[in-house]
Amino acid sequence: MLQFAVAAAQKESFEELYTTYQSAMYRIAYAILRDEGLAEDAVQQTFLKILKEFSRLEGITSNKTKSFIVILVRNTAIDLYRKRRRESVVYLDDLEYSPSSRQEDSPEDLVISQQSCQELQEAFRQLDPRYSDVLMLRYFHGYRNKEIAQLLDMTEAAVASRIFQGKRLLLKRLKKGGESHE
Repeated sequence: MLQFAVAAAQKESFEELYTTYQSAMYRIAYAILRDEGLAEDAVQQTFLKILKEFSRLEGITSNKTKSFIVILVRNTAIDLYRKRRRESVVYLDDLEYSPSSRQEDSPEDLVISQQSCQELQEAFRQLDPRYSDVLMLRYFHGYRNKEIAQLLDMTEAAVASRIFQGKRLLLKRLKKGGESHE
């Protein structure tokens, strides 16, 4: 009986999540795909991905949940768009080697940790979504590279490469921003 009560509560929470975000997710997907049917498909595929990770969400209206959902629906819509075009495009990011493993306290990590929250947010907003998405999932949401690869339908090597490049670009922006304040 207890298991049924937990399942019912989880179902209600998922339904609340669905009603809260469904229309916003559709707008994001439609803006990318410009096709009602594909946008609906993107939303449904995204909800299936969310369902797999539902227990890890902090709260339905939390900022982490909102950003997680936006990243997932945007990437799902982009994937559908690419499949629809049926063009054989190879992205440079996918061709690059994954970075070698680094120490926990790399110079990039130290500089980033020393920045104010506002500077970091501004630098983050200026990043290309390809990099900011994986960085958000990795450092803000706490997903591992393997999990990010599964969520975004990428290889682990591509995720590691984007994290490496994103951190490098973020560091460059933060250093640039710090010089202008001096």
